[in-house]
Amino acid sequence: MNIAILIPARLSSTRFPKKLLCKVNNKSIIEWTYLGAKNSKLAQTCAVLTDSKEIQKTIENIGGQAFFVDGNFVSGTDRIAHFVLDKNYDIIVNVQGDEPLIDGQTIDNLITFFIKKKLQMATLAVKCNTCADNINDVKVVVDKNSFAMYFSRSKIPYNANFYDNYLKHIGVYIYDKHTLLFLHNQNPTALELAEKLEQLRALEFSIKIGVLIVSKQFIGIDTKDDLQLFEQYINFKQMSSF
Repeated sequence: MNIAILIPARLSSTRFPKKLLCKVNNKSIIEWTYLGAKNSKLAQTCAVLTDSKEIQKTIENIGGQAFFVDGNFVSGTDRIAHFVLDKNYDIIVNVQGDEPLIDGQTIDNLITFFIKKKLQMATLAVKCNTCADNINDVKVVVDKNSFAMYFSRSKIPYNANFYDNYLKHIGVYIYDKHTLLFLHNQNPTALELAEKLEQLRALEFSIKIGVLIVSKQFIGIDTKDDLQLFEQYINFKQMSSF
């Protein structure tokens, strides 16, 4: 079984331009993400797919794999699908480039979950009641069998007085190649465009998304405040190790 971890890395960002090249402790965000992901023991390939020569060079300078995949893609999923058309990958793990705390063991746990449950698609989430009102934190609700029911930037469910199990979605997806290419061949859906969340395309086409709930800390970099929080977290971890 040929498993690839692919990291779509777009240079421009509406909320935080060039965030992937911002440095924390002398490593850019895309380096943090790549170096964490490549420690997977189950994947045969780990590579960054980017529209930026600067990002490509950054990864190649640390001995990593990076491919220039130019084009006007609606999402990271579409950039990956374009790249894998002529590749013999069976399973693809899509790690968003702004997830600097991703690690190989978490990815391997997701791969194992995906294979064991015989899923078409899966993702990660973490319990996080403090994220409910933050539109930059995507929330997910799941059914009794750990399948996603909906993703939103809004608080779901709405009434926190009767609910204390909010789940923050983590920007990592896994799919088989057939499912990935199917999604790529569909037009963006109404919910996807309304929420600006690519995973809603799968739900609108009745593709079940398994959700693996993990306890690890994750800080996705969507804003400058997130970058500062990540820097504080890394400095705290380093201080604690002494």
